[in-house]
Amino acid sequence: MKGKGYRSSSVKAIWIVIAHLAAVAAAVCAAMFVMIYQTGIRLDDRGKSYTESEAFEKQVSNRGSDILVSLAAQDDINYLKNAGSSAVIDLAEFEEKGNTRDSIRDLSLKNTSGLAYSVSDLLEWGKDWEANYYEGVYDEDSQVIRCESSDGTSHYFYRTDFKKMVADGTLKINYNTDFLEEDDFESKTESEKLDTVADELYYRYTSQSENIGNVTDTRTNTEYPGCFFVELSQLDEKFAPQGAENILDAVNKSTEWNGRLEDAYKELFTLLDCIRAIQSDEQFNDYETSLASVFHSVGDYTEGSTTLTYLFADKETQTIYTNKKAYSSYAQLEQNLEKIFKEKAYAVVYPELSECVTNIPGADLQVWNHTIDQSFDTKDFVFAVSVDTKFSVADSMADEAENYETYSKLMFPMLAGAIFGSVLWLIGMVWLTVTAGRRPEDEEIHLNGFDRWYTEIAAGTVIGIWLAGTIISGTLIANSSLGYSHVVVTVIVICLICGTYTMAWFLIGYLSLVRRIKAGTLWKNSLIRKVLKWIGKCSGKLADFARAFSRNTAEKIKVLLVGGAFLFLQFLIIGCVFSGAGVFLLALMAVDVAVMIFAIRKADGLDLIMDGLKKISDGELQYKIKTDTLTGKQKVMAEYINNIGSGLDAAVENSLKKERMQTELITNVSHDLKTPLTSIINYVDLMKRENPTDPKIQEYLRILDEKSQRLKVLTEDVVEASKASTGNIKLEMNDIDFVEMVQQVIGEFEEKFKEKNLTMMVHFTDEPSIIYADGQRMWRVLENVFGNVVKYAMEGTRVYAEISNRNKKVTFSLKNISAQPLNISADELTERFIRGDVARNTEGSGLGLSIAKSLTELQGGEFKLYLDGDLFKVMITFVAKNYSK
Repeated sequence: MKGKGYRSSSVKAIWIVIAHLAAVAAAVCAAMFVMIYQTGIRLDDRGKSYTESEAFEKQVSNRGSDILVSLAAQDDINYLKNAGSSAVIDLAEFEEKGNTRDSIRDLSLKNTSGLAYSVSDLLEWGKDWEANYYEGVYDEDSQVIRCESSDGTSHYFYRTDFKKMVADGTLKINYNTDFLEEDDFESKTESEKLDTVADELYYRYTSQSENIGNVTDTRTNTEYPGCFFVELSQLDEKFAPQGAENILDAVNKSTEWNGRLEDAYKELFTLLDCIRAIQSDEQFNDYETSLASVFHSVGDYTEGSTTLTYLFADKETQTIYTNKKAYSSYAQLEQNLEKIFKEKAYAVVYPELSECVTNIPGADLQVWNHTIDQSFDTKDFVFAVSVDTKFSVADSMADEAENYETYSKLMFPMLAGAIFGSVLWLIGMVWLTVTAGRRPEDEEIHLNGFDRWYTEIAAGTVIGIWLAGTIISGTLIANSSLGYSHVVVTVIVICLICGTYTMAWFLIGYLSLVRRIKAGTLWKNSLIRKVLKWIGKCSGKLADFARAFSRNTAEKIKVLLVGGAFLFLQFLIIGCVFSGAGVFLLALMAVDVAVMIFAIRKADGLDLIMDGLKKISDGELQYKIKTDTLTGKQKVMAEYINNIGSGLDAAVENSLKKERMQTELITNVSHDLKTPLTSIINYVDLMKRENPTDPKIQEYLRILDEKSQRLKVLTEDVVEASKASTGNIKLEMNDIDFVEMVQQVIGEFEEKFKEKNLTMMVHFTDEPSIIYADGQRMWRVLENVFGNVVKYAMEGTRVYAEISNRNKKVTFSLKNISAQPLNISADELTERFIRGDVARNTEGSGLGLSIAKSLTELQGGEFKLYLDGDLFKVMITFVAKNYSK
């Protein structure tokens, strides 16, 4: 397609190559920038020499701090070595002074508690002391038993010694066997008994809380009611305390330490940790991490192996610590300081911070001053450091200076390269994203074979292959000589190999993802979607089965009970006859489950048919039984029932249609009769105005007028009955005081009641009886009901009218005695053209009650008739409105 050449495969290939190169270049530049930054080189160091850089200041500061820590440690070691051969460290005094490294100088170096170690032994012990000891090591040689006497004092034994003393009768023990589960305990030897008890307590984790028995020392006749195992850290006791064979012996003899063996162990470990820390600080080397090597030591700070010279002078003791022989004389201290002041890079620290001087940019001498104040006892000192800025000795600072001169110029280009490469890569990715799946010739999204794989499988394949390749290449690089070569070379090789490899698989996965999103197949081809759909389908089946089971549950329970009983007997018989036939039982179980499901489905089909028959018989003729889950004869039966329902529905529809036609016919005929009837009434009226004198003519006119008026009323009733039955009436609904309306209607019929000699008995509620109805239609309802009483009530009887307001309903009832026997039902009386006067001797159309019922129901009310012999009762009910006076 014209103008769509940017979608061609060749253009895409060019942009893929550009994206690859940009990504790798950005990675190499970013890695180089980070590595240069980690060496201490900063962007603002451009144009500065190494000695003016922040990196140089940090190197000098760190090395000065290391030197001070080492000198403080040497001072502590010298203090201990010069203490004399009789000097000891008492563990109780060490604990009292705070059991820290700094508290060693505060010790009296005398044995005050009975548990003390020689200083020379501790210095020797600390050389190979390992602080990574294990708590609660289960070792018979290191396990201790504590025997507690009745006066609260304790005596400790090593387990091996305890066994020997029990074996030779020195100690007698009466074991507590309540916690033992072995029956042959008494048959064992004394040594085996102790081992059994120890093993049992060890595996129950209760060795320190369980009393193993009563012990008697036959030598001193001492009773120990309590005897317990003590779990301690394993201790290789290379040296014994002063005046004792071992630490247990010293604790047993010491009043202060009696019963506190665990505390003694803890204090000894802490003391040895402190001694070892001092010895470690004394030994320091000059380490470097540079761009020229991975990690190596370039020797210590001895003269000739470093460009850094230090001098520490304790003026109180007139002691000099230095790594330059020419500065070792305290008498020449000031001359030596003058030489240091002439160096191009120096720093000198005095007790007063304001007197400290340096020519190293950015150097903070407060740290050194604080370190000396905390680590040395002297208050009068001078600490000087100088650096040979020619870096004539190949130490770490010389290497760093060389690196600085080489790589400080590259820092900004590396940052610019990383940014440019990232921007170019981003442009390429946007271009490839836009053109992914597109071709010049059309606007369709084209997918390749890989794009049609399941989404999760495709993603897993890309990530898996990339991860495997990365691990393999990383392992090969680490195991090759490249891992120990120049750092820059290593970084470039790793970025080239891993960057190119990673970018290739990233593009494969990313572009496939873009094409899937554009084509709308990302979720459509998802394996998770397939699984979820399958789960949903299975859930739907289970839900359908559950709903089927919930319908007519009694039938399902019968099937389950019968089937369960059959299965139980079946498996009982088979288990007795074919014992061990597991595979056969499993196969039989699967068949039985299938049969049970089939039986339940058949029972459910029967339930569906029965439910459909019930609904059709209740009048839902259009209801159709669902046949998609039915099979066999059940499906045929359901189709027959559906056909029967359709036939009945058609018959009912035809009946309704005929009724509507009859209604329309009556309405049309009534309407057509109104025009000639109006003419007759008008002409009769005109003839009456002529005032004929002949009595016969007057009688004829009277009869003609009476009959035409009656025919007019009948015609109007027929039309209104038709409208009321079809609901073709517009209602004007309002709130109506029902009591007031009934009273007005009674007033209208008062003369007619007198003519029939009817007595009106009224009982109305005092509560507000407001209903929501059409006033005009409601008046017609009441007029028809009262008119019916006038026409058919027995003369000389009472008529009862009552209004009640209960249960949020307003009910009007009207009762009278019929003049004629009521030989028809109440429902028939509300049908059209049905009259209580079967002989039709009275006036009436037979439509009054039918119209009243239809109008009442149209307004939301309820109209009911009750007949009890000659008693005729009408009840009209409406929902009461919530009004108050």
